[in-house]
Amino acid sequence: MKIIRNILLLSVLCTPVMVLAESVVVIVNPANKVTLSQKDVKAIYSDNIITWKNGKRIKAYDLPVRSKARKTFSKKVMGKPARSVARDWANRKITNTAKNPPRTKKERLALLSVAKNRNAIAYVPASMVKGRRDVRVLMKVN
Repeated sequence: MKIIRNILLLSVLCTPVMVLAESVVVIVNPANKVTLSQKDVKAIYSDNIITWKNGKRIKAYDLPVRSKARKTFSKKVMGKPARSVARDWANRKITNTAKNPPRTKKERLALLSVAKNRNAIAYVPASMVKGRRDVRVLMKVN
């Protein structure tokens, strides 16, 4: 009986635990009153939409490839792993076909950049925007 209990305990301890990923939110400056669908956000981060409706150039911010938020965003919005998205951008830059590549910033810097720039867009962990009035959440990415 003791052996069975120890085997069960060991199997529980060795079973991978599924950790819930934190939600990611897409943010803009509160002065930017745009509404976007997930398809629009994907188009911005795919270089298909490069200006806002008012004609101003979009300043998009990406997170580092190893960021958990980037992995979630890439999978849920872009439909592929973060490394694949980064490789696509690298290919566009090398072939000189990138029209408006996003700038890579750490989470805090992306958040502050959006807070300061009316034409900026970024995505960050949802916990970073809680209680903030200097950014506006466009959508939640789960």
